[in-house]
Amino acid sequence: MKKQAKILLIALATVLLSGCGVQKFKDVEVTSFDVESFIPSGLKAFDAVVNLGIDNPAPAFDIKHLKATLKKDTVDVMYLSAENIAVDAKCEKQYKVPVSGTLNRQFSLLQLAVMFKNFDPDEYKVDITADASAKGIGKKLEYADMPLSKFMDK
Repeated sequence: MKKQAKILLIALATVLLSGCGVQKFKDVEVTSFDVESFIPSGLKAFDAVVNLGIDNPAPAFDIKHLKATLKKDTVDVMYLSAENIAVDAKCEKQYKVPVSGTLNRQFSLLQLAVMFKNFDPDEYKVDITADASAKGIGKKLEYADMPLSKFMDK
């Protein structure tokens, strides 16, 4: 489950950091990603802290209300949410981002282990929503049914 959560978090970061319309914001890059801690919370949930390296040549911006859903076919598998991220202007920096995840109640850990044993990112899609703002200008970011394999190449 840790590996799949990491993959989904990379996908989230990549999409959100490329979601702003200003050209310099399109140059924002995720330079590193590492799960610092991963703590199961019962049988269906977890809390994690990820270290996210970001190279931001643009002005400072915030990402808030970040939520994502990992789906296989049309069935929700996992739900993720992250705390707000305040990205500093024109620098490369590491950010510690608290993340919470919950498995869909339809799945047991055994089912999930079987699903991810033969993990094929082409079989999964991600829905992501968040609010991004810079210099008082905000934008609602919404991405639906994005293939998870798209993020595996990054």
